[in-house]
Amino acid sequence: MNKDRRRCEELDTIIKKLYESYAVGRIGEERFDTLLAGYEQEQTALRQSVTEAESALASFEQDTANVERFLALAKKYTDFSELTTPMINEFVDKIIVHTPEKVDGDRTQEVDIYLKFIGRFDLPAPELTPEEEKRQVSLHRHRVKSRERYQKIKAGEHAVGQPFKLICKCCGEEFESRRTNTLFCGPNCRAKFYRQEAAAGRTRECVCGNCGKEFTTTRRDVKYCCEACQREAHRKMRKERKPQDRPEN
Repeated sequence: MNKDRRRCEELDTIIKKLYESYAVGRIGEERFDTLLAGYEQEQTALRQSVTEAESALASFEQDTANVERFLALAKKYTDFSELTTPMINEFVDKIIVHTPEKVDGDRTQEVDIYLKFIGRFDLPAPELTPEEEKRQVSLHRHRVKSRERYQKIKAGEHAVGQPFKLICKCCGEEFESRRTNTLFCGPNCRAKFYRQEAAAGRTRECVCGNCGKEFTTTRRDVKYCCEACQREAHRKMRKERKPQDRPEN
């Protein structure tokens, strides 16, 4: 910034001397106009650059001062057991509530919170637990199905009170239900589906006690990869016990 200022001052001196040279006839009019246009263009660009730099510097100094003020305010309340109205008033400058909008069919509404000295404050996105994520997915799926049902009724494709045609989540067969969120065609499919899910959660890798082969199972008491290995292992154990069972002479 200081370099640009010095160059602007130099250009003022050069332009002044250029006028003097033109006045005494040292340079012609065409040469004068060309040089003057170039110097003035350079000077305009330098002045704009200096103005922007001064604005950025002033903004930086103001931001630094505001941060220091905010930190001084925050230090006043490093240890408190209750959030009071006077405390909120000291921190919050203004709150802007925007008009509700619909995004993907869901009603959303933005709220901007402006704190004193630092401006708009954006809350960090919360980290959801696996259970909370599943709950959010379930709620979103329920909202989607509700919108689909409403759109069908609105378009005249479905009459109120008539059953919906759905696909069973377990067997894949089509069935009818008065509710759009029904997942299974009957209690048997429901029980079978959740049994399979529970079994998948118990899946573990094992090593066969007979052949040494690795296999996957959902049972805790399984020792062999197949019935053949189980029979072979039992035959080996019977052979090992026979000499012990013989009476001594």
